[in-house]
Parts: sequence; structure tokens; C-alpha cells
Amino acid sequence: MSKLNLGCGNKKLANYVNVDNRAECTPDIVHDLNIFPYPFPDNHFSEIILDHVIEHLQDPLLVLQEIYRISAPDAEIFINCPHFSGNWVHPGHKSAISIHLFDFLKEDGEEVYGKTNFQVKKITLCWFRYSKGKRAYLILRFFNYLINLLANISPRITERFWCYYVGGFEEIRFIVKVIK
Repeated sequence: MSKLNLGCGNKKLANYVNVDNRAECTPDIVHDLNIFPYPFPDNHFSEIILDHVIEHLQDPLLVLQEIYRISAPDAEIFINCPHFSGNWVHPGHKSAISIHLFDFLKEDGEEVYGKTNFQVKKITLCWFRYSKGKRAYLILRFFNYLINLLANISPRITERFWCYYVGGFEEIRFIVKVIK
């Protein structure tokens, strides 16, 4: 089975098929992720990564349906993206993502988009996302640890009642299993 890194940009990963819409990033495959179907066969990938990609695309629910199509049974999907409470910093963002992203793909949901079956294994909110080259002061690291700890006791309660009291969250992370 293959592994796929969608929207890789300049963050290409070894042992993955790296895909981006910009040829200057020199991905393995140049493809616009807003164009369906993706150039891959059904049930092909055992792991798919979207790291700060899905929020730039026109229709995240269609993207997830396409990911389901190209994923092998029991594949793992890793999605990192801005949380809606801190999403609109980048002018290229098209969608605001919440912990409810996969709720619209459940067969028993009020609104159902497509035929998919994802099992959400883990959702994590990140108040402050560290990047290479950034030095965070000790006090900031302490508050980041504390806020993340409290927020992830119940991301639903955090999102509903208090996420804006701490200035929002920089990132939401999903780990999802494909059930086929």
C-alpha cells in the first residue's frame, strides 16, 4: 500500500506520493485538489496526510469523499488545519473547520454528504502551534500546555463555550480511520 501527502507544498515526505498544484514545489504529481476525481485508483492508500491544506479548498466535504474513495480499508487519515476560532488570518482560507467536520459524513446524521464511513479516533485542539525557528518563552509554553490540557478534556465544550476567551486556537488535528 502507498502513502499520500496531499497539498505537500515544500514539505515533501520520503516514502509518500507528494501532491501539490504548484509545479515549482516539485511534487511527485501536480494536481489541483479542487478537481475531481483525483488521479488515483480506488482503495489504494493506507495513509493520507493533509497538513494545512483542507481549509484552502473549495469544498472540504467533497475532498473527504474523494479521500474515502482512494483510501484502502482501515487506512489512517491525518488532517491538521486551523481551528475556526483562529482561521481567518490567512487570506487563502476558504473554509472554517470545527470538531464537527466528520459529523456531516455519518450515515445517521441530520445532513449527510456522500457515502463514507470514517471513524474519528482523535481530535486535538492546539492553542499555540510551535514552528521550527520560533522560540517560545517559558511562560508561553506553560500557558500553552495548560490551555491545551484543559481544552482537550472536552473539545466539544471548549468549542461551544470558551475557545474565544483564550483568543482562539491555532490548530485542530484529526486522526481518522477509514471503515470499508
